[in-house]
Amino acid sequence: MLAVILHALRAYGNYQEDVDNVDRLHYWITSNLLIAISLLVSYKQFGGKPIECMVPKMFSHSWEEYAENYCWAQDTYFLPFEELVPREISQREERRISYYQWVPFFLLVEALCFRLPSFIWKYLASHSGIRVHDIVRISLDERNVQTEVKLQNIKALTTHIQNALRFHGRLRRRQVTPHRFLRFLNLPYSAVYICTVYLITKCLFLANVCLQLMLMNRFLGTDKYRWYGFEALRDVINGTDWETSGMFPRVTLCDFQVRVMGNVQRYSIQCVLVINIFNEKIFVFLWFWYVTLFLITIASAAYWAFVIVLPWPARWFISRHLELSEMPFEPHQSSKDVERFVSSYLKPDGVFVLRLITLRSNIIFGTDLLVSLWCSFYGIEQQVKENGVLTAAEQNFTKSPIEHLLRCRLKSLSARGGKTGMEAKTAAEKLLPILEKIRQNEESQSADDEAKSNNTGATTAQEGGDAYARKNSTVRRMEEYIAAKQV
Repeated sequence: MLAVILHALRAYGNYQEDVDNVDRLHYWITSNLLIAISLLVSYKQFGGKPIECMVPKMFSHSWEEYAENYCWAQDTYFLPFEELVPREISQREERRISYYQWVPFFLLVEALCFRLPSFIWKYLASHSGIRVHDIVRISLDERNVQTEVKLQNIKALTTHIQNALRFHGRLRRRQVTPHRFLRFLNLPYSAVYICTVYLITKCLFLANVCLQLMLMNRFLGTDKYRWYGFEALRDVINGTDWETSGMFPRVTLCDFQVRVMGNVQRYSIQCVLVINIFNEKIFVFLWFWYVTLFLITIASAAYWAFVIVLPWPARWFISRHLELSEMPFEPHQSSKDVERFVSSYLKPDGVFVLRLITLRSNIIFGTDLLVSLWCSFYGIEQQVKENGVLTAAEQNFTKSPIEHLLRCRLKSLSARGGKTGMEAKTAAEKLLPILEKIRQNEESQSADDEAKSNNTGATTAQEGGDAYARKNSTVRRMEEYIAAKQV
């Protein structure tokens, strides 16, 4: 039993990594803050004397304890000192104060409400092919400072993301609909599922803050204060204390009845609510904290909606990180490549996962993972050492991308409805002589580079980058020719 409790506490203490810092303010900081305040108030209520009453002199000690316990459990009511106590019981009931006993429980319910959207996000995100939580956890592996571990993690994440994206692509191309009647259940099989669930989670966090502000006013009975926090602050600035406003009064009245010798006697006593000294500060602080959370969450939700819905922020994000990588990259010359990489491969969910990785782990790991996915998409396997020197095998990869490009083009031609197999074969025959000529030119250039390298003793990083740029331009020329010939 103890092991189960410890495991549950450990699971609760481990905060989620697959969210941004604004979400953490909700489900981690605010919920734990509310729990801590609830424990503090509970200790004062149940471990001390939250109420003390002034009783008639005739009361014994046991009668005094009975009166205080009764008034604590059955509520009190507030009257300014200049007003007379109403004779009618109904008028006294209208001024009842009944929230102070329930403050710890109210705070615990609020803590649960702030935690609930994160549970929903974790549950729904786990139904996607992309395991967001596991991906971010691997990217935060402390052993990533070791090159071998980092490369293994990047390779594993590349394989996982690539398989998930290909799965979504197959479903989209084949127009597979697992649920034909309840079509909204097909959302987990789409490439926008994670983004949609995350935006819904943002809206839930925002709705929860608004709900807590309304519940606080309702719980405290501050109907005359439309904006409780601002009104309380105004009272402090104007010098209006609790004796006038009636908010969190320290001195209240309590009525109770006692049977004496068969007769029912009614007593009205004056009590001091010490706990309201703490409650006033707590709820004023929480009100302003909720308002701050509301404003921050609106900005965060607007940002994520902006980068997810609009297409150009995704292209800018990919181009920016490819520029930061060791791979030679010209954003203006590769704009079409980036657009195809985003629209045909990553889709909104893939870009969202990469954004989350760079946000939660570090920009270096996220950039390396992006480069790995980029090379995987275009069939180029490039590994650059830390000093920037390219190995002989890495310098001689000219054939691979062109052949890959040709195979992909022929495959798409064969799969196209208006093209037959013979037309695809004819297109290949047109491309093969040009391919052979480009190969010969590149082999000649590579031989010159190798001879120059033998004379100087080593290939510099700049020369390696130039070689890669030439090879990349070869692929681009090949692609431009294919597009121009429309084959």
